[in-house]
Amino acid sequence: MENLFNGLFQFESQKQFDDFMKNIDKKSAIKILELSIINNQQNGLYSLEESYCLYKCISKLKEDENETNN
Repeated sequence: MENLFNGLFQFESQKQFDDFMKNIDKKSAIKILELSIINNQQNGLYSLEESYCLYKCISKLKEDENETNN
């Protein structure tokens, strides 16, 4: 099994990953960005202000996505 972001995103093979990335939708893209941010935050990459900024940006993208789906 392959993984990214210290195991937060796992896939069976490189082909499965490539296929997923070729067909990725907006909801999945946002989720992967969230996993990346979680991983980087857990590893001390971001300050408190940077974490808050990223949280607000992802929340806004999700809000816009939810409005589009309604």
